[in-house]
Amino acid sequence: MRLIFKITLVYLIITLFVFVLGAVITYQVIKREVDFEQQNFLRARLRETTRMIERRKLDHKFIREKFAIIPLDGEVKEEPIVFSDTLFMHQDLKRIEPHLKLDVTRKIGERFYKISIYDLIIEADDIEDGVEESLIKMYIILFVVVLILSWAVSFWILTPFNNSLELIRVFDITNKDKIKFPKTSTKEFNQLNLFLEEMTSKVKSDYHTLKEFSENASHEMQTPLAIAKGKLELLMEKGDLNEEQVHMVNSAYSAVSKLSRLGRSLSLLTKIENKEFKNAKEINISELLNSLLFSFKELIELKNISLDESITSDVYLNIDKTLADILITNLLQNAIRHNYENGFIKVKLDKRYLEIVNSGKPLSISNPQELFIRFKKAEQSGESIGLGLSIVKKICEVNNFEINYSYQNTEHSLKICFFQA
Repeated sequence: MRLIFKITLVYLIITLFVFVLGAVITYQVIKREVDFEQQNFLRARLRETTRMIERRKLDHKFIREKFAIIPLDGEVKEEPIVFSDTLFMHQDLKRIEPHLKLDVTRKIGERFYKISIYDLIIEADDIEDGVEESLIKMYIILFVVVLILSWAVSFWILTPFNNSLELIRVFDITNKDKIKFPKTSTKEFNQLNLFLEEMTSKVKSDYHTLKEFSENASHEMQTPLAIAKGKLELLMEKGDLNEEQVHMVNSAYSAVSKLSRLGRSLSLLTKIENKEFKNAKEINISELLNSLLFSFKELIELKNISLDESITSDVYLNIDKTLADILITNLLQNAIRHNYENGFIKVKLDKRYLEIVNSGKPLSISNPQELFIRFKKAEQSGESIGLGLSIVKKICEVNNFEINYSYQNTEHSLKICFFQA
């Protein structure tokens, strides 16, 4: 939900509460005024009736619509005006309606009279219905007007903010050009844009500095490692080394090779995280998988591993070709490396997922998801540097794939689900 509509919704809820409270207050005020005016009207009728009695010197009952005059015999005590509610037949409506009644005993001339005067009451439920109807109509008008205006105003006021969001959305850290936010007439948006400009410039500067350092460090590290490997290979080719020396040279060569792979893998991870692989296009994953399986055929046969393939033809994915190659290669290497002699590998591919199942020892770690953490290994193979599945996980993340691991009955399963449109 947009911010402007959230604010509008809160405003309408508060307004509804105020309207309900206002309805109660309005009802009380109107009822008080109506009662006051009705009582004043009856007092005015009483004065008119008194003057009429003085003129006519009534000595008998005089009853007419909405008032009654009864002469009293003897000396009686005057009573003050008393107002009360009563029911009376309405002549026009032909039904009984509540009326306000004025009763008073008063001496007029030489006699005492009991006077009763009636007036139609505006009923409380009528007042309530009127107030309720008027406020509901007002609230509906307010609701519609506020919603329409908030929708219209959001495009006007929040357009600079939405433009800034769009620039941030398409922000590319690898682009050296400085991002420029447009000027607006709103002070707060200008302050936000200034902060975003400074922040993005700083992020780009730090990224390019770190990228240059990483590339230089990786390049400079590979050169001495290559020299060291060459020297060790020359030593291994000499025939005058004893068994212990050969073992030491082999151990050093293995360590140097592992360090070289580690540098390349870390550099690759960094590039994937920074989304430097941008040449995504529709590629035939079925053909790529068949090609890589053929490349690993000798290695699979060397460990006498049986291979079961179920590959749907012409499965296309929108992914960078290099990343797709790395993804499948790492999965196959993982299945072979952590397998055992006379084991098996099952490969299944369709338009929904890719699953590779291999035989192997149970994991030595309690949480299988830790396999995707950098340098986290199940200690099944000393050759692994602990980055293969981390790279696979990162490639899945940048391409909106989901990867899951499961183990059951000596079978290790890595399943990648495709969620591309």
